[in-house]
Amino acid sequence: MKKVFAILTLSVLFLSPLFAQKASKEEKAAAAKLSYEEALQSINDRKWVIVPSSYQLESGDIQTNSDNDIFLSYEGTAAFSQGKVVCSNDKTNTAEVVSYDVTDVTVDKKGNVKVLMVVQGRMWKGTYKITMRNKGNLADVIFTQPSGPTLRFSGPVVPLVGASYNKRSNPI
Repeated sequence: MKKVFAILTLSVLFLSPLFAQKASKEEKAAAAKLSYEEALQSINDRKWVIVPSSYQLESGDIQTNSDNDIFLSYEGTAAFSQGKVVCSNDKTNTAEVVSYDVTDVTVDKKGNVKVLMVVQGRMWKGTYKITMRNKGNLADVIFTQPSGPTLRFSGPVVPLVGASYNKRSNPI
């Protein structure tokens, strides 16, 4: 009887980490699905922020970003950008969104979201192509401007309410 109890105890000790890892994977998948749904809702509501986690230099090298002063946001009636990574200047820019319609937000058969947003302001104009995969809220962004380099960056799409970014006052 003692041997059976010892074997059962040892098997529970060895198998419990395996079950914990499986629950962890399920929890991660559930969290990714929730962040995807929140990001999709914020895109449809036109209230979102992208703080780049990485960006591509003109040379093609990828750099990481941890600065919350660099962002792209759509705040219901206007778009805001701050930082050379997202708009080619260091100012806090505001622009009218010339083209952004809920019908422009398309979800393909894999669940990927594609948004085309055209902005025009005093210091900043161009087209943002935003692609968000269905496995979370991480978006790849390509900014094409009439003059200047094409900018590429990626970061999570976060609802405006829960976003952590540092927007300076007096946008141009």
